[in-house]
Amino acid sequence: MLTVSGCTDRDDTYANPPQEVLQQVERLLPAAEQYVRDNEAEALEKGVPLDANQLIVATRVGLKSANKVRVYYVDKLPFPDDPELAALAKKYGYSSPLTGAYTYGYGLWIKRSEKGNQELLAHELIHVRQAEQMGVREQTKQYLLQLFIYGYRDAPMELEAYREASQYL
Repeated sequence: MLTVSGCTDRDDTYANPPQEVLQQVERLLPAAEQYVRDNEAEALEKGVPLDANQLIVATRVGLKSANKVRVYYVDKLPFPDDPELAALAKKYGYSSPLTGAYTYGYGLWIKRSEKGNQELLAHELIHVRQAEQMGVREQTKQYLLQLFIYGYRDAPMELEAYREASQYL
């Protein structure tokens, strides 16, 4: 697994990623995209549509197809079975017992304990907007690239969602 660290400017690195990072992302992308699509499918099948208040938030966030979103309330969030994706999730901070939700395309997985957390919902809906804007494959690719370069906490897609979530409530 690659890590980009040191005194380099991460934004410059993200704009011009090293070839070995791009190769790693391209190698992991098929498994990562399948993981996203599988979890999206499960959430779409087992989840519930956004309620009226949630639809208002989704509209404020700027979703084009808020009616496609399904929220799947669970006790435990999914974790990759693929050994490389699992190692990546652990190494770069993607997975934590404190994590309350994940978004996969139009499928939101939210822990039951976070059911009333509107700011978390807005955060996840921002990720849906990102997927609408980029497409799921490109979003997954950029997310992997951001994990390698920034780590989970400083990934631009995450920072955007954290920064904007409260303004849509």
